[in-house]
Amino acid sequence: MLEALPPGPPRLLGPYRLLARLGAGGMGEVHLACRADAPTADPYRMVAVKTVREDLEVDGDFRTRFRREIAAARTVDGPGVARLVDADADASAPWLATEYVPGPSLAEAVVRSGALPVAAVRALGVALARALADVHAVKVLHRDLKPANVLLAATGPKLIDFGIAQAFEATALTSTGLVVGSPGFMSPEHLVGSRAVVPASDVFCLGAVLAFAASGRGPFHDDEMAAVIYRISRAEADLHGVPEELRPVVEHCLRLDPAGRPSAVELSGLLGGGDAPEVFPWPGPVLSLLAEYGAAARSAGEAAGSGAGVADLPTLGPAVPYSPTAVADRPVPAAPPVERRRRPWGAVVAGAVAVALVATGGVVLANRDDGQGGAATGGVAGPSATGPGAGTGTPPVVALSRVVQPYGAAGRSHDFGTAATDPAYRPAGWSPWTARTDWPIGACALSPKVLVCTGSGGSAVGLSASDGRKLWTVPGRRETSPVGPQYPAVAGDTVYLSDADGVTAHGLADGAARGVIPVPDGGWAVKSTDLLDGVLYTSYFGVREDGTGLVTAVRLKDRQLLWRTPVQGVPEQVVAVAGRVLVPLGLDRPPVALDAATGRETARATEPCGSFTAHEGSGSVLCWGRADGSVAVLDARTLKPRHTLGARTTDAPAVRADGLVAVLDTAGALIVYDVADGRERWRSGSLSAERVYFAGDRVLTVSDGRVRSYPADGPADERDYEDYAPNIPDGVESPESPAEGIASGGAAFLAFPEGLVVSAYLP
Repeated sequence: MLEALPPGPPRLLGPYRLLARLGAGGMGEVHLACRADAPTADPYRMVAVKTVREDLEVDGDFRTRFRREIAAARTVDGPGVARLVDADADASAPWLATEYVPGPSLAEAVVRSGALPVAAVRALGVALARALADVHAVKVLHRDLKPANVLLAATGPKLIDFGIAQAFEATALTSTGLVVGSPGFMSPEHLVGSRAVVPASDVFCLGAVLAFAASGRGPFHDDEMAAVIYRISRAEADLHGVPEELRPVVEHCLRLDPAGRPSAVELSGLLGGGDAPEVFPWPGPVLSLLAEYGAAARSAGEAAGSGAGVADLPTLGPAVPYSPTAVADRPVPAAPPVERRRRPWGAVVAGAVAVALVATGGVVLANRDDGQGGAATGGVAGPSATGPGAGTGTPPVVALSRVVQPYGAAGRSHDFGTAATDPAYRPAGWSPWTARTDWPIGACALSPKVLVCTGSGGSAVGLSASDGRKLWTVPGRRETSPVGPQYPAVAGDTVYLSDADGVTAHGLADGAARGVIPVPDGGWAVKSTDLLDGVLYTSYFGVREDGTGLVTAVRLKDRQLLWRTPVQGVPEQVVAVAGRVLVPLGLDRPPVALDAATGRETARATEPCGSFTAHEGSGSVLCWGRADGSVAVLDARTLKPRHTLGARTTDAPAVRADGLVAVLDTAGALIVYDVADGRERWRSGSLSAERVYFAGDRVLTVSDGRVRSYPADGPADERDYEDYAPNIPDGVESPESPAEGIASGGAAFLAFPEGLVVSAYLP
């Protein structure tokens, strides 16, 4: 988002003081700036200053091109264009200043928040079509319309970067046969040379941009650039992820023949036209990004005004990778994905060569500058520490290398630790995604490459952790006794799934069956499991309904039964922690603690407990789900009470490694206590949340359609929080129940009971 300037005195360019770096391209840099004689912290009084890199020599031909860019920018105006404010082509380092738009590019918004809903795409298309109509009316072409050149403002989108704009009658100043543009968002005629580009070419590019906004995927995406060029040259767009109601309009824009495409004015009408909305229908995640950008610009202005200097600012916001042809988000398809048609390589290469020959031996150059949003290459998490960049002076990038259970750390603490916000613990190649399963689901477990989500009756689905692709499914055994979704247990390359009839082992990578840990003889059914240090602890209830239970310990590497212990009562969710197995026995019997090595009873509580959450650091156990709704803090060794927290709650509390306890009370408030003495630290106002977790220095609450994030040490005021509301794909009902969540590497993985799984940046 913003990058601090190098230390030193204030940098000036013309009448402007540079505040922070916004991005860079092949020849130029873009900075956030304000007038030196009128410092401000108001983003709407700031400008984006584009200048030539200091290490480049500027010749006469370049100044001629730069003057043409200035002339084009002066000509175009309107609410959908970032207007030109000032420029100087004759300065030692030529520069131009345009209106600053405090918001993300469309590329970043989709990468970070997912594909936009249909209403937002329609409004986006109408606004951009009208902006193009204004541009075309003054005889100018944009020539590089792509998601990175569309900035999102609170009032709607704005077009930027007319750096290769060219008047209709102008002669090309590029080298013979050189095609300038962005692969994946170019028109077919664009490929054959700049003189063939017409207003309908911009409309083609806009159609590709709308397809990207609606599906999260460029319509000509392919793993190989030669195939991208070939597909564009034949206008073979893949629109299977675009919602049905938008597809006819997008197809109209992407016709091979420019004469068959609508004009920009006609396109606005096809998308609904009408007056500009008073409130632009951006979804919640985009509104959060807008607030983030505004706050960052204000901070830069305030720092400069205070004399601190923006060199003292940290780099703000995550680096968001974006390639014009890459999948930025994997949406839920309206129908089963169509297998991509792969041509023989000879045909692809021949097609690409043919395009190159038509272009008189030229090449296609990717414009790698995303205008105000920063470089469009790079990434936040690579596959390993030894990949590209190792040994080049660039810090090596690592990725998630552990299993993250849905309940956080040992003791089912609902604390995901500092790794929750550290990008090093993000799955390699991850970007936000959305997926739909074939059946209702419960909790998920995250491995470095696979997210395993469970359903009822032993069913499960394996999704790619990086992009949400469905890797495998395990159907449930419908003939078994009804049992709700169980926690998956991942150990090594195997996932263990529970249902009433036992625990089945499956390959983590392919879901292949690897055997069964059977139910013990005597008429038992699985109730719960917990995994610790390679041992699976399982509780069973008697199917004869005689009020008895059983707990077993099985070493997974050889499936050796270590012990089995009968208990008097129906055991609920067992919790294995610090050499103990805690066994709650419902609301009519006190729970017991078993020795994890032998299964012998070591302690018995004095009062019933519905469930346990353990905190190893203090040797405490939180007993919740009690008849009166209170949360009691017990000694982990003896199960004797220490004190009681003031709240009444019906869901699991979260306890952080340092002893902070977060609970959601029945009145709707989030309350944070100290586990050592039960002292209340802070509380929020009324919420509708039903789940609570710790993620590094944040506490997260989850409701049926929203994740809210607070500073764990307490908000500064009532507005000190961040919200994330997932984009619900068209055709999918809004969730009616809260999601089960996982946090790792600054990413959230949310599994809704309705069968929707969403992965996005943590708020």
